[in-house]
Amino acid sequence: MKKWKNSTLISIATTALHLIILAHSASSSQYTPCPNSCSGNGKCTTPWGVCSCFTGFTGTDCSLRTCPLGPAWSDSATADDSAHGSAECSNRGKCDRNTGRCSCESMFEGSACERLACPNACSGRGRCLSSKALARMQDPGVLRKASGCTSTEICNDGGCTVRNYGACSEVNVYETPWEADHFFGCLCDEGYAGYDCSIRTCAMGDDPLTGSQNNEVQLLQCHADFGTFTLSFKRETTALISVDASVTDVTNAINALASLEGQQPKVAVSWTGGVGVCISSGNNIQVTFLQDFGDLPLLIPDGTNLGQTSGSDTPLITAQKVVTGDKESDICSNHGTCDEEKGICQCLDDWMTSDGYGNAGTRGDCGYRSTGTTSTCPGEPACLGHGTCLGPPTYRCACEAGRSGPDCSLIDCPTGKSWFSFPTAENAAHSEAVCSDMGICNRNTGQCECTSGFEGAGCQYLTCQQDCHGNGQCLSMATLAQINEVNGDPTPYSYGSDPNNSLTWDSDQVFGCHCSDNFEGYNCNLKSCPKGDDPNTQHQHNEIQQLSCTDSNDAGSFQLSFRGQSASVDATDTAADLETALNGLSTTEMVSVSYADPTIYAGAPSLGPDALQLCRASEGLINIEFMAPTGDVPEISVTNSVGIDGALTMTTTQDGTKEYITCSGRGLCNHSSGLCDCFPGYASSDGQGNIGSRRDC
Repeated sequence: MKKWKNSTLISIATTALHLIILAHSASSSQYTPCPNSCSGNGKCTTPWGVCSCFTGFTGTDCSLRTCPLGPAWSDSATADDSAHGSAECSNRGKCDRNTGRCSCESMFEGSACERLACPNACSGRGRCLSSKALARMQDPGVLRKASGCTSTEICNDGGCTVRNYGACSEVNVYETPWEADHFFGCLCDEGYAGYDCSIRTCAMGDDPLTGSQNNEVQLLQCHADFGTFTLSFKRETTALISVDASVTDVTNAINALASLEGQQPKVAVSWTGGVGVCISSGNNIQVTFLQDFGDLPLLIPDGTNLGQTSGSDTPLITAQKVVTGDKESDICSNHGTCDEEKGICQCLDDWMTSDGYGNAGTRGDCGYRSTGTTSTCPGEPACLGHGTCLGPPTYRCACEAGRSGPDCSLIDCPTGKSWFSFPTAENAAHSEAVCSDMGICNRNTGQCECTSGFEGAGCQYLTCQQDCHGNGQCLSMATLAQINEVNGDPTPYSYGSDPNNSLTWDSDQVFGCHCSDNFEGYNCNLKSCPKGDDPNTQHQHNEIQQLSCTDSNDAGSFQLSFRGQSASVDATDTAADLETALNGLSTTEMVSVSYADPTIYAGAPSLGPDALQLCRASEGLINIEFMAPTGDVPEISVTNSVGIDGALTMTTTQDGTKEYITCSGRGLCNHSSGLCDCFPGYASSDGQGNIGSRRDC
């Protein structure tokens, strides 16, 4: 075994230590610290010194706060009929980068501005509900008018041993559309109406001058000999009704419903099958509506607690219409107009409140003529010259289009798709409504007085804040989809082209901002800052695309298109000509064009006339290098080729791997000035890591 002298060991140890120090120094020289140490809100990734921010923080140095996300009220589609993606403050509020809180537009609320607030808090006269919740408040009797509530709906099997009365109370759900949980509106209390429940409603009634009309009659069939049941009308439910209840008992139970109109008695009840309302073999009960006129919602029965002593008999109660009411249910019985501030009918001369049958009463509906007889249509001249008098016996005015009221004195307002209404089918709503249910109709002028944020003759547009501050265009969702871009390339989608697609109902109603160049933000009020490559990240490349053109007659031409802009090119153009043409496009900030074969320059003056052309008989290969924008850019497309008799292609030979980020990732953007506040040690570059005039850090 060889023995080492102490001096030799010391020399080896010293050399090793020097190597360690040198290695450490080399490693340290390649390490770049993160800006501001990521402000303590992120992790510094090595070796290039790039911050990876913790949740809730953003910015190159993680010094800025993010804000809550919500479905965008307006944005560009990401596919056909697919929009309303997640966005900070739901694209209806400004993010405070110091606090991480959204400052919402006046109509919007929620941590992410994700809810449209109820106008005027429903004036204290209604419930503020989402579209989804509103659907659950729909009257099932309206949906069951035609089909009834029969054993077909109630019985879950052939023998009806299992009964589900809840089936008759099912309503159309509204859950799938994007705004189901975000659009809030008012469900007004009885006696109030309007988008904000600020209007008082007036009594409705039958026009006594129209004859040969019928009250509504509904038929209940009750098979039971013990237990109780209930009846619901317009979502109001009776007290429990026993199977042995008398006619008077049942009449009183129904008359007690607040959802019935007019004066007592409001219904008449009769049957012939026995003393009690229900019998084992089945009793037919007729309910005639005496004060509610027209085609009425169905009474919805619930016989869950009914029973039969005999096990072979099935307890069951059903409901259906036998006579559909065809009397009018006109505002003020068509013989007056409604004072919407007081909720009182202003009756025409000689007309007063009635009992619903042409006699004096307490309905408040102008259905009783107190003196004289009717021999002319109301108005002087008849129908005020805005309609045709139908003559005896009704003397009703058939008003011209745009006019209404008993004497055609009222001017109708425009209609539009309702912003907030009961669904007409599963996940389908937004039927036509006056002022789109977002404004009050001024019947003297025929103009809608829209609530804040809604515009258009019929309040049919949810518009852009301050018209995008003059820094963009306020466009519909359909148009935003058509001008969509992906990586700067025009990528049009359709949104709402199918009128039967209930999920894109807002295509022509909801508007958003499309910002002009150098502006950004949901309302285009932020100035954009320059972008560039992070100078600290290494081993990255510019994108290089190669044009191949073969042409033998020097007579051809074509176009090159990049991100929606085009340059015309002749076969005889040189690389310098092409560079000038491409740099003339605003979408290509800076490109360098060269011949793929550098030797083509050697002895150029003595070469043939086509030697330096883009297109050559022996194929010309031209490299186009993107100096800015850096990163992976779309491939230039070759179009409108004329007279090129050979191959003409564009191929990406080297993908761009550099960043193209705001302030080159080495500064923060001042959106008030559109200038980068660079971190210490960084300044304006040429886009390639050298000093320049891009102001990109």
